[in-house]
Amino acid sequence: MSAMVYVLGFVAVVLAIEGIAQLRAQGRRTDPARVRDRLRALAPALGTAGADTGSLMRARQSGGLAPRLLGLLPGETSIELLLYRAGMPTTPAKLLFFTLLSAALGLAVTATLTGTVMRGLPGLLAGLVPWLLVRRAARTRMRRFEDQLPDGLDLLTRALRAGHGLASGFQLVGGELEDPIGTEFGLVADEVRFGLDLRDALENLERRVGNPDLPYFTTAVLIQRQTGGNLAELLDKLGMLLRQRAQFHGRVRALTAQGRGAAMFLALWLPFITVVVHVLSPTYLVPLFENAWGHAVLATAAITDVAALLIARRIADVEA
Repeated sequence: MSAMVYVLGFVAVVLAIEGIAQLRAQGRRTDPARVRDRLRALAPALGTAGADTGSLMRARQSGGLAPRLLGLLPGETSIELLLYRAGMPTTPAKLLFFTLLSAALGLAVTATLTGTVMRGLPGLLAGLVPWLLVRRAARTRMRRFEDQLPDGLDLLTRALRAGHGLASGFQLVGGELEDPIGTEFGLVADEVRFGLDLRDALENLERRVGNPDLPYFTTAVLIQRQTGGNLAELLDKLGMLLRQRAQFHGRVRALTAQGRGAAMFLALWLPFITVVVHVLSPTYLVPLFENAWGHAVLATAAITDVAALLIARRIADVEA
């Protein structure tokens, strides 16, 4: 084995550990000011009023090769939005760097273990690790927003009954509750205070968060502005409804936990057995990697394993 492979593997391991540690450390930060700064940086991509649409292009042109390559991707705005929902103050260019770094690490490790670069190509799948971490962080943060939404509506209702205006109520929620709902409602208050129309501010909130329950709230507020009525009572009933929905989803997740756990166990069982067999008898699985039929068997096993996991999780996912 060439010494270069070992050097590459060592450097990749060190950089990957440092990069993943930085990503996780940044993801745990919940400072509302940091998130608001992140929103202002994403203003051109999110369509916030008053943003300089040329600033993002100038940043890409002066930011090196990675931002320029990402500028050619049609889904870069979605990537930026995903990073924002995850609460990570990083950029798509950095995410691309960590993806390439993880892929290089996986290739170096598998090439070292198998003895050839061609057999180590499956290690490139390690490049998916940063994306999985970001998506998991985004789901966790948005689920926390969903759990906090009834409490936020209750606090907003009490503020309205105490005589506060709607914008002042948003500001109160932003100052009293933790991230993410405190941050997001505080952003709505900031946008309205800086002159943005309430409808546009609520639309930006829906776009940033993407919560399926949030349109009920924004629709209720906008209809009340046009037709009048007791907004506090409406929000009180809406908060009660959302809390009942959250309790129902909690019961469903508890009842389907066994099914989801079994699906994950069955999905991980095949790779685990493959690794164990390879460690105990390195030559036993060699025919699968040396001929076309073996490649077809491996591809079929991987595809069916992933398909079974997705089907099992879909069966256990109850929507209401």
